[in-house]
Amino acid sequence: MYPSANPNMNSFQGNERRIAPPTPIDSLSGPSPAGFGRRSSDTYLESMIATASPAKLRLMLIERSVEVARHLAGLWRESPGKRGTNEHSLKLFELLSELLSGVTDDKVEVCRTVADMYVFLCQHLIAAEENGDATMIDEIRLVLETEAETWRMVCMQENGATASQTRAADVLARTSPGSATTPPVSGGLNLQG
Repeated sequence: MYPSANPNMNSFQGNERRIAPPTPIDSLSGPSPAGFGRRSSDTYLESMIATASPAKLRLMLIERSVEVARHLAGLWRESPGKRGTNEHSLKLFELLSELLSGVTDDKVEVCRTVADMYVFLCQHLIAAEENGDATMIDEIRLVLETEAETWRMVCMQENGATASQTRAADVLARTSPGSATTPPVSGGLNLQG
C-alpha cells in the first residue's frame, strides 16, 4: 500500500507496515561507480583504442567500414523500400570521410593514391544511394576488404619492426607495387574512371 492524501489512511493499523514505493534510479544524476552499467566490450574497445598504434587505429576504422558496408548491402537486398540514403549509408560515408582525412602526406605517392581511392569510394557510395544499388555497396566493401588486408600487413610489419615509431607511409612505400621487396601486382580496380 502506498501513502494516500487522506491522513486517516496513512496511520499504522495493527502490525501492518507501509513501505514507500521505490524511487526510480536516474543513471545520469549523482555519482556512480566507474563503469557501472557499461558493457565490458565497451571498456575493452576503449582500452584497445587508447593503446593502439596509428596503423592499428586505421585498420579498426577500415574493418568497421567493411562491417557497415556488408550490413548496408544486406539491408538493401532484404528491404527494397529502405534503399537510398539511410543511417547506415551515412555512417559508411562518415567512416570513408574519416579515412580520407587521415591521409595527410601529399608528398608521398602512395598517400595521394590512397586519398584518390577514398574520394572515389565516397563518390561511388553517393551513386549507389541514388540508384539504391546493393551491388555498388558490395564493390565498395571489396575495395575496403583489400585495404584492410594491406593494413593488417602494415600492422604485422610494424609489430615486428625494431623501431617503434615506424610511419605507416614509410611501411606502405616499402610494400608498394614496383618496390624492390614486393613484386608488381597485376589487375585491380581502375580509379582513373
